[in-house]
Amino acid sequence: MNPAARSSLVRRLLLDAARLGVSTTALALAASLAPPAYARPVAPPSAPSATKPVIPLAEPPAAALPTSTQGECVNAYFKLMTSPGADGVREFETRFASKARLARTPMDERASRAGELRARWGALTFEKVLEASADSIEVMVRSENAGPMVFEFVFDAKDAGKLDSITIQSDDAARNSMPITHEARKQLVAGVAKALRDGYVFPKIGDEMAASIEKKLAAGEYDSVADEFSMSRRLTDDLRAISRDKHLGVVFAPNTQNPDRPSVMPSGDQMRRENYMFRKAEYLPGNIGYLRFDLFMEEDGAKEAATAALSFLSNCDALIIDLRNNGGGSPDMIRYITTYLVDTRTHLNDMIDREGNVVEEFWTLDDVPGRRLSPDLPVYVLTSSRTFSGAEEFSYNLKNLKRATIVGETTGGGAHPVRGERVSDRFVVRVPFMRASNPISKANWEGTGVEPDVKAPAGEALEKAQALAKEAIDKKAGK
Repeated sequence: MNPAARSSLVRRLLLDAARLGVSTTALALAASLAPPAYARPVAPPSAPSATKPVIPLAEPPAAALPTSTQGECVNAYFKLMTSPGADGVREFETRFASKARLARTPMDERASRAGELRARWGALTFEKVLEASADSIEVMVRSENAGPMVFEFVFDAKDAGKLDSITIQSDDAARNSMPITHEARKQLVAGVAKALRDGYVFPKIGDEMAASIEKKLAAGEYDSVADEFSMSRRLTDDLRAISRDKHLGVVFAPNTQNPDRPSVMPSGDQMRRENYMFRKAEYLPGNIGYLRFDLFMEEDGAKEAATAALSFLSNCDALIIDLRNNGGGSPDMIRYITTYLVDTRTHLNDMIDREGNVVEEFWTLDDVPGRRLSPDLPVYVLTSSRTFSGAEEFSYNLKNLKRATIVGETTGGGAHPVRGERVSDRFVVRVPFMRASNPISKANWEGTGVEPDVKAPAGEALEKAQALAKEAIDKKAGK
């Protein structure tokens, strides 16, 4: 799939998932297709708006940004992206990037990616600052080829406020945002509060969140929020400040009756061209198997791809599974792949509703095609801060079963299934309604992430895992 087609696929998934609020798999796919330095994807080329021509951003309006090192960083980034070159990227990263950011991705890869993104986006027009603090700055930018985009620059307070990451979101909804009236704010808050009281997985926290936004509304704290898109983001921030739940959110998602709107998930042929997100299966030196896949899909084609990859690696003496860019997906696929790593029927996870009832138990399967890997095969799972949701469950399950060694960074921390509830023709609220419960720990990774057994920057995790695998192979051979 070429870059433009891939971007189109990602954009469709993000928009539909946001509007319907039902597809964590879609969001996981979008995350997995995004470049490693960015948590959210960009949109495909499209014609610039006829009513709002794009003016190349030769010099970003620094006056619109905070007069701080963080504001200077944002200004320098957009200046760089007018014509990114290897020397400019190196200068920018050396000056502004945190140690953790520098360790994640080689400089030449960052330079190459900057050039690719500039070619994809075209000229950028700075529109406005959405939010700004010492921790992060969000700005609205219009791309010549991708339409409206939101850039969030996140800074590392532990490293002198240096730049840690840049996340990019492209969303047609932002372009359609209209001024919001007091009555519309009132109706939105009431709808969100009701959805939380009726459905949030932890009733007490749901009540607390509902009461908090009602109180803020009554106190006039939302009166200065001027438009619908900004209001949805403000409510999301306020709700997460209480719950710390990264699956929870209010989405500005104007209802559409357009029959041509694409479905949430792409066609089977599109996913076949992506090999169902199985990126690489190979043997590393020392007969160490390496498998990278960026999504847990449950389609038959995905299972066939998983079987083929694991069959190819079945003669390895140790296995490394790379989930550093995996955003989650289907519990069925999690147990399908896990079945190849165990030799007995194994209890993996339970889903529990807000009343405390076990709604569904997840066990490994009795049979899978081909042969399973040896139950004493050393297995290492690579994680990053971008590893999320279902990919976290896979890691958490294997860690508690002591079936794998987790190597890398603490994961994102999202353990709650979510459903979307439309609260008006302009907004959807994503409400987590169940929680995962591991049968061994009787807990999950919500809000905390999965802590690695061996900590390492994501960019160094593979090298570390290879060293550990070699030690395990040598030990097994009696060397």
